[in-house]
Amino acid sequence: MITTRGGYGRVTGNTCLWCCHGFTLLEIMLATLILALVVSMITLSLSGSLRVVDATLDQGDLYYRAQVAMERIGQDLESAVLGADGEFIGQPVENGETRQTILHFTSMAHQVFDPKNGRQGMAVIEYQLMPDPENSDQLLLLRSDQVAVPQGKRADSRNIGKNDFLLTDHLRSVAFTYFDARGEEHDSWDTRVEPDASADEKKRKHRLPAAIGCTLVYWLDAESKTDLRFQTRVVLPTGMISAKGQ
Repeated sequence: MITTRGGYGRVTGNTCLWCCHGFTLLEIMLATLILALVVSMITLSLSGSLRVVDATLDQGDLYYRAQVAMERIGQDLESAVLGADGEFIGQPVENGETRQTILHFTSMAHQVFDPKNGRQGMAVIEYQLMPDPENSDQLLLLRSDQVAVPQGKRADSRNIGKNDFLLTDHLRSVAFTYFDARGEEHDSWDTRVEPDASADEKKRKHRLPAAIGCTLVYWLDAESKTDLRFQTRVVLPTGMISAKGQ
């Protein structure tokens, strides 16, 4: 039944009221505000999660770089030898603007990348540090590898290839420390002696270190000045043998 009262309609029974109205502008604005708050909270949560994921991936990448570099450095140094034609020279690291050789030694860990033209044997290995041309805040660690040639045959060494490749990048700093037979730490090591040096001086100086420490510091975030530090210590068997023979 439909009745009217005072000019307004009213529906009895199970029908709706004629006087029902829609949402007001205030209600729409309030609903929009609540929706915007919910969306912003979800966005912040997702962006934070994405930043965590990115940071985790970046750290994983640096851990992988450090693992590869440390394994290569360890294998090179563990196979280091000291002969009449090969000296061990470790220089203090100075993070300057030019390329510098920080470690020079002879090792049995020669890498042959071309089996057809390559040549097995001892190698003269050098580690060189230089600024990254694409990012002045970062450093590159390079490794060069060339077959060691006896002094009398060096005229024919021009046909022997030299392997020079990037060992690792994204570096903030690199440090090598050298330990003698007594466990004392040195920031450099040089086995070269003067021809007129005494026998005692030659015996004392012309020997490999007993162990070498290596520290690689990688940039994690250059803007916030955060980094990751990796350290290892490599024992040189040849250096330990000569240390026991003292």
